[in-house]
Amino acid sequence: MLPYSALLKREKSMTVFIQQIINGLAQGGIYALIAIGWTTVFGIVGIMNWTHGEVYMLGAYVGYFLTTSAGFSLFPALLISMAAGAVIAMLIDQIGYVPLRKNGTIVQSGFITALGLSTFLRYSANAGFTASPRVYPELLQYRLITLFSAGGTEITINSIHFMILIGTVIIMVILQLFFSRTIIGKAMLAGSQDMKTLALMGADAEVLIKVTFAISGALGAAAGFFMGTLYTIFPTMGALAGLKGWACAILGGIGSITGSLVGGILIGIAENLTSGLISTGYKDAISFIIMILVLLIRPTGLMGYKFEEKV
Repeated sequence: MLPYSALLKREKSMTVFIQQIINGLAQGGIYALIAIGWTTVFGIVGIMNWTHGEVYMLGAYVGYFLTTSAGFSLFPALLISMAAGAVIAMLIDQIGYVPLRKNGTIVQSGFITALGLSTFLRYSANAGFTASPRVYPELLQYRLITLFSAGGTEITINSIHFMILIGTVIIMVILQLFFSRTIIGKAMLAGSQDMKTLALMGADAEVLIKVTFAISGALGAAAGFFMGTLYTIFPTMGALAGLKGWACAILGGIGSITGSLVGGILIGIAENLTSGLISTGYKDAISFIIMILVLLIRPTGLMGYKFEEKV
């Protein structure tokens, strides 16, 4: 039988472990929003849209200016940021990808075009906004919410993490209803399997692609807004976030919305556990370690399927 001090130490360690998981859920929800934006574009258009990280960054800045200069409260600022993200993503598609689709070179040139647009947007933002980090105003009063308390053990979640978690869940539910209950949503799911056949059946492929980019941009902007309520924002923040979103999508399975959600949550939890139990220096690395292991062991991810034509 373990002595009381050992039992107390074990109980404390378990409390820290559970607390890190709770904290990781909010971070994971943000990553899930980024990953779903990634995977929807890849699944339907067939390109790795590296500009998604920049839409995330621009969405964060739209939210910042709405809440600081225009004085908007949390909910209206979030909705307008998402709308702005949708418009930005559609403009990126119109300028960068529509010409490639028209001349039939989207597969060959889409990757390079995406990288070029991403670099242009990132450093244009750096010139326009300056490199100085910016901080969102306090949109929600910070307080601790007790989830569990017994025998001196207490598990809490702060109000900002709770807001992000609830906001992410609501967005996910709306997205799921869109895909399962609307004609356009069902057409998008069918298009992710075979867009050419769907077009032959009378569907307007360009409309579906526009809607796909709009949804992707709205999700990216929402993720940027939520991240802005947690940390500082800066023009190059989209680079690492975009890569992490891709890692989440790979873990969950490219083409699977549910998989991207699960992948985002798991990586968010893994980062917090790594930061809290090992070292903050490994926090960003763990995402890519997981991605490499998944590619080596199970390339299709947890819930993905094999792509025969899209590479």
